[in-house]
This record gives sequence, structure tokens and C-alpha cells, in this order.
Amino acid sequence: MKKPTTNSMMHEEILRDYLRFWEHHDAEGAYRFLNKHFYVPALRFCMHWISDEEDAKELVYDVLMRVWQKGDHLRKIRNLKVYIFVAVRNAALNFLQQQKKIHTLSWDEVDIRLSPLEPDPAQLLISSEMIGRIQDAIDKLPLKCKMVFKLIREEGFRNKDVAEILHISVNTIDNHLALAMRKISEAIHLYTQENTESSIQKATTRKKPDKNAES
Repeated sequence: MKKPTTNSMMHEEILRDYLRFWEHHDAEGAYRFLNKHFYVPALRFCMHWISDEEDAKELVYDVLMRVWQKGDHLRKIRNLKVYIFVAVRNAALNFLQQQKKIHTLSWDEVDIRLSPLEPDPAQLLISSEMIGRIQDAIDKLPLKCKMVFKLIREEGFRNKDVAEILHISVNTIDNHLALAMRKISEAIHLYTQENTESSIQKATTRKKPDKNAES
């Protein structure tokens, strides 16, 4: 039997904590819990679709309110964060369709902005120039690929979670992630190669004999 991952256990714990408020008939505490854990990431996600911050805030508020109004009827869902993100995506697409009177939305209309890379202990050994190269490679990713990378890297979702949120197959998610990692790897390789060649060139220059000294 497959053991649950740390990530899935964390999401299960969050859901249990949320439902506990309803078990104690604490509706106000349940709403505060939703806002504390999900308002900021949900708004960040919503603003990839909705450029106006006030409209995005109103949509997220409405989504969280609908989730809250369901009370303890959410026991059967697997992941509360995924559930909320799916609801935000649907609300955002509905909003855009109403605003533009369209039936479908192109990915060209999605504004995907990733947070700048923040160095962790391992990245402290990486130069700022390399981090810049990696960030540049990420910025140049195709829109869907960038969204997949963002949800996995910044929001901590698993591949199957992202597939559910974006309503695409897990295989497609795997392909997007593979492309992102390949582009990042190529950027690192190119930087390392350039840096190595530069170091060799400097070392060679220093070793050249001084003709005046020989004479």
C-alpha cells in the first residue's frame, strides 16, 4: 500500500483543522482560518487571470465565502487548497467571459508573473548572475509551462493537483515540467561553460611570459 506523502499529510491536516471549527460550532473561527491560510495564495493565483486587483479581491472573497457557507460538507474533498484554486480558476474564467462576452479564453490573455527566485541555503553558493540566468530562462517559458512551474514551485502543489486545477492531464503537466527543467538546465550549463572558458582565458593570460623580462 502506498504511503501518504508529507505534502498530502499536511493538506489532510489543514482540512481536519478547518473542519474542527465546525465541530465546535465556531463559524467565525472557520472563516478566519480560511482567510489566514488561503486568501493570499488564492489572490496571487487569481491575479494571473484578472489584472484588476479590486476585481480579483472580490472574486476571491466570493469564493472563500461560498466555501465557508458549505460548512462541514467538505469532508469528502481530498485537498482544500486544490478545491479553492479550482473554484478561483472557474470564477476568474466566468468573470472574463462575462466581461469580454467570449466562450473560450486564450492562454495569451493570461498574465503569469512568478515571484523572483529567493535563495535557499543551497542557492547561497550560486552567484547572483547564475540566479539571473535561471530567472530569465523561467520568464521565457511558454505560458502554460510557466503556470505549471509556478504552481509546483511557489504553491507546493503536486503534479496531479496542478492537473486538476488547470483542467489538463497529468501527462501534460509532466511534459511542461520536463520542458521547464530542461530550459533551466540549459541555462545553467551555458552559464557554467561561459564561466569556465572565461576562467581558462584569464589563467592563460596570466601565464604568458613577459618578453621584456626575458631580454
